[in-house]
Amino acid sequence: MFFPAFLRTRWAALRLAFARALQRPEKLLSLHSLLWALMAAGLTLLLYVLVLIPFTPGIRDIRKAKTEQPAQLVAAAGKLLAEYRWVNRAWVPLSEIASPVVDALIATADHRFYGNWGLDWRRTASALVRTLGGDKQGGSTIT
Repeated sequence: MFFPAFLRTRWAALRLAFARALQRPEKLLSLHSLLWALMAAGLTLLLYVLVLIPFTPGIRDIRKAKTEQPAQLVAAAGKLLAEYRWVNRAWVPLSEIASPVVDALIATADHRFYGNWGLDWRRTASALVRTLGGDKQGGSTIT
């Protein structure tokens, strides 16, 4: 069986720590508690994801939202009189949006956009702290 070198060294270090902990029962108890805490955190995360699944839109819903067209009121002669839609939006390719508009959006929404590789950890941590404090916030205004 093939294991990468970093996993072999981590496993060896874990085995050594466990062997040392067996010699000192108080260390074994703290290691045991740590393992239980990690398993509880993993189980909590799994349950959280399972709770979110029913609220996640399916592919069909996303495609419907993307292709939904407005109702059109057309005169007998074929002239368009009015359009009715739930939301007044039309999909526009990014290539048709002027570069200064994109730059302005990024400048006002997330000034660290080009430096965070798609996930701004600082902003996410700040949003988590503020949300736990009762002020709901998101980690990003663009995505």
